[in-house]
Amino acid sequence: MKKELLFPVLASVSLLLASCNANPQQTETAAPDESGTTAGTAAPAPMPTDSVYEVAEVMPEFPGGTQALFEFISKNLEYPQNAIDSQIEGRVIVQFVVDKAGKVDNIQVVRSIDKMLDQAAIDVVRALPAWKPGMQNGKPVNVRYTLPIAFKLQ
Repeated sequence: MKKELLFPVLASVSLLLASCNANPQQTETAAPDESGTTAGTAAPAPMPTDSVYEVAEVMPEFPGGTQALFEFISKNLEYPQNAIDSQIEGRVIVQFVVDKAGKVDNIQVVRSIDKMLDQAAIDVVRALPAWKPGMQNGKPVNVRYTLPIAFKLQ
């Protein structure tokens, strides 16, 4: 008897945002004047143009919002047949930067399950369309996202 096995992919996706800024602005203290007191503090040092924020005042937004992101991943994630045959499941955690133009860049696997699943996660993130960029002080900035992608066989 031949059984057909169907393994629908459930891509459980959630966004995890870090709770602090990776590149906080530093405030310089003014030098003491002749009386030995400080006149105040200098303005914050300007951020380099290539800084990457972990959290921005306005976070980048996937076109259509979070639900659309979940749908995109579910529709475009390809579960490798060899991983299905080997019954490999788990969650791959991927980080990427949404740059000032909204482009997804610098994709990295920060938690690996299997090389096949890692590559499938990278491929689906690489296929993401442009986002609405994050904003800090009214200007577009680079923002890092952490995205867990679950591979589950049923």
